[in-house]
Amino acid sequence: MTGAFGTLMVVLLQAAVGGAVWLWVTGVRHAARGGFILLSGVSLAVIAWVTWVLARAAIADAEAAAGQASPDPSVTAAAGAAGQRLLWALLVFAVLLTLWQVLVGVFDDRHRLTQALGVAGALAGLASLGFAAAARGTAVLLGVLELVAGSTFVGAALYGLLLGHWYLFQRRLDPIHMLHGAKAYAAGVVAGLAGLGLSSLNPPPEITTAASPLLTIPGFSVWLGAGLLGICALIAPFVWKLATEGGRSIQAATGYFYLALIMSLSAELASKFRFFH
Repeated sequence: MTGAFGTLMVVLLQAAVGGAVWLWVTGVRHAARGGFILLSGVSLAVIAWVTWVLARAAIADAEAAAGQASPDPSVTAAAGAAGQRLLWALLVFAVLLTLWQVLVGVFDDRHRLTQALGVAGALAGLASLGFAAAARGTAVLLGVLELVAGSTFVGAALYGLLLGHWYLFQRRLDPIHMLHGAKAYAAGVVAGLAGLGLSSLNPPPEITTAASPLLTIPGFSVWLGAGLLGICALIAPFVWKLATEGGRSIQAATGYFYLALIMSLSAELASKFRFFH
């Protein structure tokens, strides 16, 4: 599994999984009204379905390339049983997130069945990281660690952005939750740096100058990811400070989370350029 479809798939998978896990870990669900769970859950479900569609496209490309004389190990794995297991795992993840939101609408976000399904969706997402790592054919454990680190990073940025928007609707929500989001993002930046270091251990894929002259420069994607991560690191203290101040500063922190999400996605695209090799 190589190419743009595979790279986009793992980056969006990280966003969906990380966002789902942070939603349950931070404890904001106990304080925010049900609308926040609906906002977050629907966003995560949409990302999960897009991830599944991208995985289908990437696996179709792998199946088409599997007949070559010496296909890449990731192509062989994705075209075989590992690719099909990944598709099923992503489908289960997307379906569980969707059903979770259906139950939020039918009952409420604090109903036991609703919460059980939400937790099951997050766990299914974590499991899908393992299937995604297996679909690259080599260094599966390294791949799992890369994906967990990336999920921690991108998921925290997505969670902070969604939470910041919710303060516009629930103005009396305790600012401590935004501070928790800022701390989660700071931890995510550290995890993103670790993930980039792990990514540098992967051999770079073969790239022709027709694809991009810059990508033929040794280590270019790693250095690009490092630069983008540097920007993300600069954002972290500002978000933390604004979240501590509370009040209207929450809106400013949300603005920084916009930049944080864009930069984190870009950094992970550069980092995961080497994931399927």
